[in-house]
Amino acid sequence: MSYLMKQTSFHKTIFKNTGLFGVSQFVKLFVSVFTNKAAALFLGPAGIGVIGLLQNVLNLILAITNFGISESSVREVALIDKNAQKSQRLIKIIYKWAFATGVLGAFVFIVFSKQINTVVFNGEVSLYWIQILGLYFIFTSLTSIKLAVLKAKKQVGVIVKFNICLAVVSAITACLFYYFLGLKGIIPTVIAIAFSGFLISKYLSRTIRVTEQDISFKHAIKEGMPMAKIGVMLSLSVVFGQLCFYGIRWYLKSYHSTEIVGIYQVSSNVLVGYIGLVFVAMTNDYYPRLCNYENDTNKFNTLVNDQTELALLLVVPAVMVLYLIAPFLITALYTEEFIEVLDVLKIGLFGVVLKAIVWPIGFIPLIKGNKRLFLKQNLLGDGLNIFFSILFFKYFGLLGLGLAMVGMFTIAGCYNYYVAYKLYNFRFRGDTIKLMVIALIVCSIPVVVLFMQEFNNFNTYICAVAVITIAYCLFQLKLKLKL
Repeated sequence: MSYLMKQTSFHKTIFKNTGLFGVSQFVKLFVSVFTNKAAALFLGPAGIGVIGLLQNVLNLILAITNFGISESSVREVALIDKNAQKSQRLIKIIYKWAFATGVLGAFVFIVFSKQINTVVFNGEVSLYWIQILGLYFIFTSLTSIKLAVLKAKKQVGVIVKFNICLAVVSAITACLFYYFLGLKGIIPTVIAIAFSGFLISKYLSRTIRVTEQDISFKHAIKEGMPMAKIGVMLSLSVVFGQLCFYGIRWYLKSYHSTEIVGIYQVSSNVLVGYIGLVFVAMTNDYYPRLCNYENDTNKFNTLVNDQTELALLLVVPAVMVLYLIAPFLITALYTEEFIEVLDVLKIGLFGVVLKAIVWPIGFIPLIKGNKRLFLKQNLLGDGLNIFFSILFFKYFGLLGLGLAMVGMFTIAGCYNYYVAYKLYNFRFRGDTIKLMVIALIVCSIPVVVLFMQEFNNFNTYICAVAVITIAYCLFQLKLKLKL
């Protein structure tokens, strides 16, 4: 009975906090409809391809220069949150690190601004405008560290407010700049959104107390170095991931066209940006909560299993709905020019279900402090992603990009579970395995159907499977919450 009580409390807590974050993610999804439509209408596939390349470069430099402080600080602040004095001192230290790394990012970006202009904009944009983008790194670094502290302190409501406010501001800003400036509005949009995020996070985190004690930059560097060492491992993982994503985009642009990069970007928006919002919502609660049970094997394993079940029960219905309405959704959110995205989604949506299984266990080495293993896991996944994406695209076209996602999560997932099983005594429960098998079977049916028929809205066979699957997931969700 005690075991069931623990399981119930985790299910309810996970669902409650995921629901709260889900509200903000839904708002982001809703307002992004207008942003994506504006980008599709005023910029076209080539313009969206440019946005994808620019964001890739920005993320790459950010990952190289921020030392992973925003990620590693979540764990450190969460572990000492009950000690007010230590917590306030640590927060002041990471704020100083955030500003320093933001300035470093701006400096690196400015140094390579000419090369970036050539790669992303084909040298057609004023170098002055490119260099102004350096401000993005300062604003983003300060914003991310404030959100990291809020996440560590489990300030769910505050983070939800931030996400909603920034989503609305971002949508309005992007639509206005794209409408009036077209392609020239891309850079002002990036800067304006980063600055807005900084202002909103500064206001919402105003109640977070920091020590009044003066801490010199030298002492801040020294005391924050252990955290930075952990962060560097996380940062290396992000850097490699961004390099791989850039490699895929570079290959598509060099050997095909910028329009194909736009198609790839839109497919990523659907697979990562839309359905991926479920994982974003969960991460805000799951990661800091898992830190609390680092030394309690039973609760730790229970939480990972519960998180896997909740992820599947939320993701599978979303995937089935997308299989039903994807053609309508693509043309509604973008334009007819992006209809080829459906070729990626045919198999790529199945890859999202695999991600729901792989994603929760991927955190285990990080929580246990094995940063090298965590890095190895991410290097394997990203390496497989670029290898399969280029290989399968060469032979299967856009369909291969979706197939690459399935291959990556299958192999990386098996490896992640093996090391969690061997090193940390992690086990999937019987009911969790049963749910995983059912999810994989029902979500493979649309893949088979779409290889025999055209990808149309409300396919009869997919509709029947979707109704049964959604009803089953709702029943299981109700059962889990009332155990």
